[in-house]
Amino acid sequence: MKSGNLIGESISMTIHAIPAATAKGGATAARIRQVALDQFSRLGFERVTMGGIAQAAKVSQPTLHYHFQDKSSLWRSAMLELGAVIAEEERAMSAARDAPAIVQLRMAMRMFLQISWKHPALGRIVMLEGMAGGERLEWLDQHLIGPRNRRLVAVAREAIAAGDLKAHPPEQLVITLHTGAVGVINLAPLMRTSFGLDPETAAARAAHDEMVLDALFGGFLTEKGRAALETQS
Repeated sequence: MKSGNLIGESISMTIHAIPAATAKGGATAARIRQVALDQFSRLGFERVTMGGIAQAAKVSQPTLHYHFQDKSSLWRSAMLELGAVIAEEERAMSAARDAPAIVQLRMAMRMFLQISWKHPALGRIVMLEGMAGGERLEWLDQHLIGPRNRRLVAVAREAIAAGDLKAHPPEQLVITLHTGAVGVINLAPLMRTSFGLDPETAAARAAHDEMVLDALFGGFLTEKGRAALETQS
């Protein structure tokens, strides 16, 4: 069985492993998780309060605690909302597993950009917890982002071995691509405040995605890799 399939199955199992205590209440619990995900991604774990989440979700604090025991359990449950996003990407990548590694990596970058626009909380959470380190990052690495990141590193290493990517450390290459891809998305308020520009219009999104793929991703390509992508196109 391919490693991509194993990763997808692992993520799927994790998504469905939400404890019963946090899955009670159907629509109410789902609304709480969505509000919590937005607040955790914008404010960071320490600044978020259960009272603030209850107010934003329009539920009482007893109702909030009925669904989620404490802030840590709510954080974990909210993060698992993103698991379905990554599992969707894994399924698409699995379907392309026979393509050359450089093609798979470019495809993964384009999908990552699309996902980041649609679910900006993912990039924000990874950035915040990636800087802070500690138990929450370890949890994210185990249950959400670790398998995916290591798969992409393996694809990058394969592309380097094929002579299609410059011989940079593949781990740093993958993180650099991801960081550069979500910079404008994470800093949309800065773009509006400093330049009066809305980076979330259709035209601005398209320009951003092509910039990342052409300038950032393209900067890591060898001439052989560039020719290989042109041939595939």
